[in-house]
Amino acid sequence: MSASHEDRIREQFRLQAATFSDEGFAVRGLEWIVELLGPNPDEQVLDVAAGAAHLGRALAPHVAHVSAVDITPEMLEQGRSLAHGAGLGNVVFAIGDATALPWLDDQFDLVACRLTLHQVDDPERVLREMVRVTRPGGRVAVTDMIVDDDPAVAAEANRLERLRDPSHHRTLGHAETLAMVRDAGADVRATETRNNPVEIEDWMARTDTPSDVRDQIRERFRQELAGGAPTGLRPQEDGTFTHVWATTVATPR
Repeated sequence: MSASHEDRIREQFRLQAATFSDEGFAVRGLEWIVELLGPNPDEQVLDVAAGAAHLGRALAPHVAHVSAVDITPEMLEQGRSLAHGAGLGNVVFAIGDATALPWLDDQFDLVACRLTLHQVDDPERVLREMVRVTRPGGRVAVTDMIVDDDPAVAAEANRLERLRDPSHHRTLGHAETLAMVRDAGADVRATETRNNPVEIEDWMARTDTPSDVRDQIRERFRQELAGGAPTGLRPQEDGTFTHVWATTVATPR
C-alpha cells in the first residue's frame, strides 16, 4: 500500500481499536462466515488484515492454529487481549502488510480476510498474496461489502463511505471481486451474499466523524428517503441502512 494510505488506515483504526469488542457490529456475520468456510481440526489458518482477529478467533476453536496479521498495533493488541480472555492459546498476532505477507509460499490450509478489500488501495495484490501463501488444495476466502452494479450508485456509496471514514478506499462490486479472485490465480468454489443492517449514528460515531460531515451524510440519506437519487446504502426511516456482504471461497490453481 502507498505510505499515505497506510498511514490513514493506521490512524483510523488506532482510534477505533477499543470499539472492536466481542459484541455488536464487530462480531456481525461471524457464524455465517465460519459455516461457509468449513474449518477442519488439523488446519493452519491465516487471518489477513485481521484487525482484532475476530474472524481468526472465531475459527480458532475449529482448527489447529491461527496466525493473525495486521498493520495496526493497537488493533492487534485488542485482539490479543480478547484471545487471552477467551482462553485461546492457538492464535498468534503479527505486524505485517497484507500486500507483502511475511510468509513463504504454500504455508496455510485456509487464508481468509474479512472487511479488508474495501480498505486497501491494491486489493489485487492482497489477493495474489493470499493465493501465494495457500497450499495446493487449500482455500482462499474473502468476505467484504459489495456495491450496486450501477456505476453511479456505486460511486455515491463510496463517496459517503469516504466522508465517514477517510481511510476507506473503494468498495468493489460482486462481479469485480470474483474477477479479481480468478485473476489472482484461484477458482471460485462458492459465493454467498447477506444483508447487514447498520445503525447510522453508531456507524459515524465509531470513526469519530466530524459533526458537519455527519450532517452532510444525514442530509443525503434524507434526500433518498424523500425520493431522491439512490445512495446505494438503502437508508430506512428507523435510522439504519444496509451493507451487502459477500463471502467467496476459492481454491488456488
